[in-house]
Amino acid sequence: MDPKPHAIDATKGQPFDLALIPDYVPAEVFLENIGYFTPSSKKIRGIYIKEKLLAEVVGEDGTKQPIILKISANHELGLPITADLDYYRSFLKILDDLVEKQQPITGYIEIPSKYLSNLAGKTWSIVIHREIRNWFARMRHTAIRGGVYNAERKRYEVPKRGMERGVFDEVVYRGEEKDGRIAESNYVKLSSWWLKNYLRHHVRPIDLNFHLRLRKPVAKSLYPLLETGWYASQGKAYTKSYTDLAKEFLLTHRRYFADMVRQLDPAHKELQKEKFLRGWKYNKAKSGGYTITYYPGEKFFQDQKARIQRRELAIQIDRMGERTRLPRHGKHDVGYVVEDILEITGDQQSRNYYTMVVRELGQDRAYMLLSETRQAARQGEVRTTTAKYFTDLAERALAQVREHKNQLPIFPAEKQSKK
Repeated sequence: MDPKPHAIDATKGQPFDLALIPDYVPAEVFLENIGYFTPSSKKIRGIYIKEKLLAEVVGEDGTKQPIILKISANHELGLPITADLDYYRSFLKILDDLVEKQQPITGYIEIPSKYLSNLAGKTWSIVIHREIRNWFARMRHTAIRGGVYNAERKRYEVPKRGMERGVFDEVVYRGEEKDGRIAESNYVKLSSWWLKNYLRHHVRPIDLNFHLRLRKPVAKSLYPLLETGWYASQGKAYTKSYTDLAKEFLLTHRRYFADMVRQLDPAHKELQKEKFLRGWKYNKAKSGGYTITYYPGEKFFQDQKARIQRRELAIQIDRMGERTRLPRHGKHDVGYVVEDILEITGDQQSRNYYTMVVRELGQDRAYMLLSETRQAARQGEVRTTTAKYFTDLAERALAQVREHKNQLPIFPAEKQSKK
């Protein structure tokens, strides 16, 4: 793992860790809730199908029909695991950056392997290269059967018999030939169900930096599960059956209480250390077995405030699939943009300068430069301070404000649509 980048707090002259600053990215809700990624540091062998009851649909005759979802793995690749979740989270960051830069997310999307590796906090190697290739393949070939959520109609839909859905419809690897051209990078085409949900804002913010700080696979999977449970209970305690948890996470079901504690508590303690989990309690169930009650921590409530304050982050794409950028805080709230810049740069003395930059470049362009600064800091490319780095970008943008360039993907969506 590369050393974590730091920036200098201009007000105190002390370094602070940028990885501790929340970096929220919109995540499609349905995939977050179905247990698509299994917490494991190694390939899961011998298990290729996970099942989950999604809902019960009442038919015209009044009978209830359960909708059972199945996550079906390719036997050679296996089920998606924690490493795949790391790359998926980083992929969401790439999508969000495309939105901020006013580029479309339909058609083919470029995903450079080394860039994805950097976003995921990995040190580039042949092993990481192989992991990323496997991630592409699992996202393409892991099938979701039985039903998916349709955000437009606000209901679960059961596809025709035998129909399977992945997350990626197509993957083009660097060096492969496509339409008579050699791909200079990796490209993916999103499945229509996932893309439609994303375009219709069926998303919730996930803190990428927080996810990457976690080391325990179970902790990484508990993060979205607990966030969903606490959100549904309006910040109150959330209780989960140990049997259901073990089944969803494909954990070995421990018969004895002490073994169950040893299995789960390392993840619990890591989440508690990060102040996401205030505490937990094991309860003996009347029907036998155990339940676990989880109590939300300070970070959960901070994230919920951010969910409200930055709701506009998720509403950046119109219903027809064309990229549109809405102001995060309202048309004339320049001060909010400046506060975001100050949060990253720590340079309170330059407030007037940053205000001028936002007014002259506009909120969209200012956020794009801030995103580039944040990413450069994460990758360790900031040699001075984040304030100086951002200022250099701003000065060049001010000098070339009418020369904004958009790089088209090597396989334009228009070309694909004609086929």
